[in-house]
Amino acid sequence: MFKVLIIGSGNIGYRHFEGLLKTDLSLKIYVMDPSVEALNLVQKCYKDSNPIEKTCYFFESLKDIPDQMDLCIIATSSKVRLEVAETLLKTTSVKYLILEKVLFQKESDYDQMSSLLKEYNVKGCWVNCPLRTFPIFRDLKEKIKTRLSYYIEYRNFGIGCNSIHQLDLFSFLTNCLDLKIETSKLENIVESKRKGYLEVLGILTACTNKEDTLIISSNIQSSPEYFMKLKFNEEIWTIFPLLEKITVEGTQNNEIIEKVINYPKQSSITSLLVTDLLLLGKCSLPDYETSKKLHVNLIKNLNSFFSKVLDHKVIECPIT
Repeated sequence: MFKVLIIGSGNIGYRHFEGLLKTDLSLKIYVMDPSVEALNLVQKCYKDSNPIEKTCYFFESLKDIPDQMDLCIIATSSKVRLEVAETLLKTTSVKYLILEKVLFQKESDYDQMSSLLKEYNVKGCWVNCPLRTFPIFRDLKEKIKTRLSYYIEYRNFGIGCNSIHQLDLFSFLTNCLDLKIETSKLENIVESKRKGYLEVLGILTACTNKEDTLIISSNIQSSPEYFMKLKFNEEIWTIFPLLEKITVEGTQNNEIIEKVINYPKQSSITSLLVTDLLLLGKCSLPDYETSKKLHVNLIKNLNSFFSKVLDHKVIECPIT
């Protein structure tokens, strides 16, 4: 049986747990969270689902986990993720790691994590920015032959915590890691729905040296309906993730085709990714070093914005 550990069983960790229960693999699943309430919820999920060939163990401290793991998913908040990763690697031999985003708050944390992965011989580490794994976007990538214009709008988007997903997808679609990120159209700072963190409203933009453009727009005037609009070749693709539908408009003939699409939920994504990882040793998520470059670029730019608005130097980006 493969041994898989989830650290942090809050909202996203809970979805990862559901995904593990859905796999056809024989698993020993270990869940660690200092919150008894959070652990109780995943225990109930385990009992209610009655999975086949899955044995689960629940812990409140890392010191109680076994000394070897095939895979660990770290789904904590950004503030403690590096500390948790270091404690884990000093405690347990880990073959593969999947880290939740936003990865870390400080620039220096990113190089430190790179060092930890080498020091403790982790065979592979990936970051959970899964849009690039979706069939709709993999198909779309094959179709793009011209400059890409990509626009996202949603009133409840959360530019701070969600932009890394769109930057990763934009990088994947354009084959470009060196993005120029612009924060001059960001408007103001608000309290995040997650206690102790902040969010930003306004417009964040990015572009490649080939003049592909990404625009993320989110404020109280933005559309209450989440949509992603991609213009390339002679087509406009408008994707409605929450409705799981897409419209494709030909700019030359004005023909519009509407299609239903599969926009996978996190539990389904986890199930597929973990199966590939444990059986084949590969994963279609961005690897750590790829995601590190995009993260550091975003963190630097957001820290400059926070420093300007808050009127003091910000070195720990307050997003998660």
